[in-house]
Amino acid sequence: MIGYEKYNNLSKQWEYYTTGTTAQSQQPTQYRDPQQLSISGLGNAMTAKQNRYDNNVQQVQRTVNLISNQINNLDVTDKQRQLIHDTFQKSCINEVNRTKINYSSANETNRIIQWLYDSINTIIKNVTAPSFNSMPDSNSQSSNYSSNSLVIANYGKKLPVYNIAVFSQSSNRLRDETIMSDSYVIINENRIEFKRADGFVTYRNFYDKVYNEQKKGYTYSSTTGAVFIHDDLKYVEFFETNLAEGENYTYFITPFGNR
Repeated sequence: MIGYEKYNNLSKQWEYYTTGTTAQSQQPTQYRDPQQLSISGLGNAMTAKQNRYDNNVQQVQRTVNLISNQINNLDVTDKQRQLIHDTFQKSCINEVNRTKINYSSANETNRIIQWLYDSINTIIKNVTAPSFNSMPDSNSQSSNYSSNSLVIANYGKKLPVYNIAVFSQSSNRLRDETIMSDSYVIINENRIEFKRADGFVTYRNFYDKVYNEQKKGYTYSSTTGAVFIHDDLKYVEFFETNLAEGENYTYFITPFGNR
């Protein structure tokens, strides 16, 4: 059986015919344009993600505004109130602004909001503590950023580092660094100098501190990341951000230092 195609001007389509059959048995085959794909769903998904991002940013902004209002209503001296404002700006707001945050994630947004509340509560506690009020002005170059006697007693001393380990955010020990030459840390009032495992000597300047009751030591803010110093000088942790999260390099100052 032989077939052929013919364009039907009336129906505006190609039709298929076979020879050797009656007219009634002719079976035209209709050809249609392929179904067009729609990207409207993709656009809707992107819009929803952008809306979620914008809403979460607004949540964080509302939290900052609420905390600022609460600071203004605290029953503290004007000097304390200003110090709380300044510390919150430097150690919290500035850190959030320079940290890459996934505001599309509700969990990430809630974590940031909780961190802001935890931080301001600690800042208020530190500023209003009697021991803090007896310290020099925080803007002075001679400000004492540690009230721990052991840390103060070792200001300016070269403390040998026996091991450098890298820990994950969940405190899992990932690896130990190979120390190429003698590593050390030198702690001062507003600064810590340290020699890395590769022999490179660097430093971080402190501008704020928050006491960590659970870990027993102060977490200091700096322009290049947080630094935690244990009260007993067992170890020092160096973080990449002032949120004190993520991987960190732990410098063990004592031979049997444990976290």
